[in-house]
Amino acid sequence: MSDFNSLPPAQQQAILNGPALMPPDGQMSQLENPPNDNVLGHAIIIIVVVLATIAFFCRIYARFVLFRQFKFVGDSQGLLILSYAFLVVDFVFSFFMLEVPGAFVHQWNVKLVDFIDFLRNVFITSQLYIGVILPIKAAILFEWIRIFVAPGSRGFVFWASHGMIFAVCGFYIALLVAFNVACTPVEANWNVLIDGDCTRVNTKYTNLSVSVFNFISDVIILLIPQRVIWKLNMSTKKKIGISFIFAIGLFACAASLIRLVETIRHAESPDFTYTFSGIMLVSASEIALGYLVICVPYFPKAFSSVDLTALKSKLSFSSGSRLLSSQKRSHDASWPRSEYSKMEQKRIKDTEEDSLQLRILPPAYAQAHKAGVVSGNDSDDIGLAESGGIIRTTQFSVESDLAGRTLPRTEQSGPRSAEHIYTGSHV
Repeated sequence: MSDFNSLPPAQQQAILNGPALMPPDGQMSQLENPPNDNVLGHAIIIIVVVLATIAFFCRIYARFVLFRQFKFVGDSQGLLILSYAFLVVDFVFSFFMLEVPGAFVHQWNVKLVDFIDFLRNVFITSQLYIGVILPIKAAILFEWIRIFVAPGSRGFVFWASHGMIFAVCGFYIALLVAFNVACTPVEANWNVLIDGDCTRVNTKYTNLSVSVFNFISDVIILLIPQRVIWKLNMSTKKKIGISFIFAIGLFACAASLIRLVETIRHAESPDFTYTFSGIMLVSASEIALGYLVICVPYFPKAFSSVDLTALKSKLSFSSGSRLLSSQKRSHDASWPRSEYSKMEQKRIKDTEEDSLQLRILPPAYAQAHKAGVVSGNDSDDIGLAESGGIIRTTQFSVESDLAGRTLPRTEQSGPRSAEHIYTGSHV
């Protein structure tokens, strides 16, 4: 609309306040309070934000507070923090888009001036989405390397994960460049009232390629650790259970597939605002599932560190002096058992911490460790052979007699079932 600026102000205002798309035959534009699904849109965005935030801070708490691990460079943690920073900004703009024009609002019910603002927000959130999804996918792949690859080994997981890291980075960086060179001037990406050249990049095919790549990459990321897991020496039932610990990505794959379907609908429809709502909400769900994939293994340790016993004790004090008196009278008769319970809880906690530090290592590394070639107490130097064997385990037993005296402690070393590896989580 090259002559828009030459029109009288009243006519310009009429165009801006008119519908962004002519309504189909038999329908009329409803520019004020148009029909929408804003309740659904807000609910999905809020759920996604809450899930991603809980997952993010559980992992932060486990890594920084419980394990005192502050590595950022070359580690999934730094990428996760970067992704979350982009996520917060991205969802702020998503809320703006849910307010104007709204979720699942037909374009003929949207004012042109609001449609231009909407397209600008779409352009911005497209860049922010890359800032969220690229670090998440790379962080998951780095996590696979840390968990399943022994230091110095170069197996399938190592090469497959690194190959996908390069593919993910290359694709999304190229996509970022394509978005920013698609139109000249850049404002032509969203302002339909100015002259501009947008023939460099076909954005419909670009959006379709994003959905296809997301689906394929999610499937590959899901499959990479399965080869190692299914080599473990344990029952098929246990293998299936362990696979699902790492396979929340199945839902991410489903979300990617739904996004692909929505993108095809979007490319074939002139009703931009309505069809884009589906893409936006499915993409948000996909992001939340990505956070769960990388953060859920830290949930057991993060939640088990909460002292529920102390909380219960504090609540019991508020029940009245009668209960306190009753507890005091029974204290002398029960203190030996109570002391044993505390020691047993400490043993279980230590066992959980030990299990969280185990890593799956290839057989050659395990044999070298047994032969004394590899040594060290660091968690990165002690692991489980890929065949399912256990290098070493130590079990402590503590007993007390009726008088409350602690008996001598016994120490045993021997084989342990592979199921113990997944007590708690891999960290």
